[in-house]
Amino acid sequence: MSVAPSSNPNPIHHLSRVEDVPLSQTFRGNITDFVRSGGFADDDSKPCCIDAKTGQQLTQKQVWDYADKFRALLHHDNNLCPFNANTTDPALGDVMITLVPNHLFITSLHFAALDLGATVSPGSAGYTVAELVNQINLTGASLIVYTRPVFKVVREALAQIVVPVKIVEFEGLIERAEFVQSHKIQSTKKVTLSPEESYSRIAYLGMSSGTSGGLPKAVRLSHFNMASSAELSKRAAPSIAGSEQIAGAIIPVNHVYGLAKFLIAMPKSGATTVFHSKFDLIEILEAQQKYKVNMYALVPPIIVVLAKHPAVEKYIPSLREHLRYVSSGAAPLGANVIEACNKRLAGTASGENEFGGLKIVQGYGLTETSPVVSTFDPNDPERHARSCGKLVPNTQARIVSEDGVDQPAYELKDLSQLEAELKKGNLPTGELWLRGPQIMDGYHKNDEANAESFVDATDYTSNMPFYMKRWFRTGDVALVDTLGRYMIVDRTKEMIKSMSKQVAPAELEDILLGHPQVADAAVIGVQQVEKGTEAPRAFVVLRDPKFDAVEIKKWMDAQVPKYKQLHGGVVVLDAVPKNASGKILRRLLRQRENDVVLGLDKAKL
Repeated sequence: MSVAPSSNPNPIHHLSRVEDVPLSQTFRGNITDFVRSGGFADDDSKPCCIDAKTGQQLTQKQVWDYADKFRALLHHDNNLCPFNANTTDPALGDVMITLVPNHLFITSLHFAALDLGATVSPGSAGYTVAELVNQINLTGASLIVYTRPVFKVVREALAQIVVPVKIVEFEGLIERAEFVQSHKIQSTKKVTLSPEESYSRIAYLGMSSGTSGGLPKAVRLSHFNMASSAELSKRAAPSIAGSEQIAGAIIPVNHVYGLAKFLIAMPKSGATTVFHSKFDLIEILEAQQKYKVNMYALVPPIIVVLAKHPAVEKYIPSLREHLRYVSSGAAPLGANVIEACNKRLAGTASGENEFGGLKIVQGYGLTETSPVVSTFDPNDPERHARSCGKLVPNTQARIVSEDGVDQPAYELKDLSQLEAELKKGNLPTGELWLRGPQIMDGYHKNDEANAESFVDATDYTSNMPFYMKRWFRTGDVALVDTLGRYMIVDRTKEMIKSMSKQVAPAELEDILLGHPQVADAAVIGVQQVEKGTEAPRAFVVLRDPKFDAVEIKKWMDAQVPKYKQLHGGVVVLDAVPKNASGKILRRLLRQRENDVVLGLDKAKL
């Protein structure tokens, strides 16, 4: 869909219900200074970070002390600098890729790099060699900080890289930090940013497949983007922004959802984070009981586990007494799952109980939006399970139909009837367009993707904040009601959200076509309700009709991370449906019924 800026003379701007903050009153500087402005940087009275597995703890003062030591080591030993010698892009510092799971010292590592003026590009400790090579080449990284288990992948990736890249083992960095001399710390200056510099200086290059799919792209997130997202989220949901919060960090901080919550928002508010390096249900439940965890930021598949897994039963007394809030993001969460989780953990369908109750709140955002666009305060009486919240302050939206017409807010008194109304086809839905201070600077070195994703704002004037100049096209189809509640009802983009991570069909199709028995292939996402996630399903045309397609699935699954595996199975076709120009008609694949699905994963808890 291509909509020209001038195609609609009557745009409808949907505004936040929370009062906007004037640009002059927003924080504009280095993210680290934003966190320090919370007033807890010298707090030595309670834990800021806890390792769920070992029980080791750091106060916030200790977090910053280690950040100072890491900063000195990264600069003096590895020449990490605020200005990147490998590029003419003045917005970038030296790029540091992190291949570190959730870790007691991960906050200090990020603070150290940001204080140096470097640009951080978080990667996954579960990367394949090809994925790491792509990120190195795309970001122009000069340094990789990795944990010991991923050294083999790092070594094999570097063998394919022409430009020299330094590597630092994270465990060794922590050990050496104990012996850093004070004069090295004092001589390693912290980079402060002016308001104008904070708008343009890139703090993070976050990896995303973008709104149009394809190979992963690097998202340019400025210091101002990230600080604004944290600040405006707090204003939109003040009930979950206090220092009394004790959060379980299960979602990885290499994802912007986890990064923004646990490395920025939590220390800024003086709260405590319990870090889990991987999903281990018993460890999570034991930590909740031991540390009285009272809030989680989760993704739907984990909420499904809490609602259904038998191992949870033993821990219900502690969950019921202490767990107050669960925020869900990265993918839609069904109302039935919310009710099931409430019944089990709180004892009532509504979540209310004698301890203060449990409130499960959905939000919406993307890597490209730093990430938060909409959320609910848990105490908002208009909160509804079918909605992903209301716009955070300083954020505006448009709902643009396929023919370029802006859609108004819709009065739907009972959101539980939304699906029935959608089937009638008479709701004012359209692609969600956004503008606000949290919207990314753009895709790194990808003019084509930027041209597809941004539309100039025809109403912009010089007295408006700079971030109002353009609209970001999310690729998600949305609806907004007259109370300002947003519902995501479909996607115009082809991305699959498997295990809350983005999967590009084109990437999997390219791999499938490398199999000698695959003549043609197409991939779509299929919903696995029992797991609370989408899963990739492949449709293949075989060269030899007698070949067992399950072998293709096994071959494919061995080459990709778990979330990219064909958990939705394989379907054999005579031909992949395409239009005259050769584009795959995924819509027709989604409409198919009664297919014989081979190698289909069964639900497991």
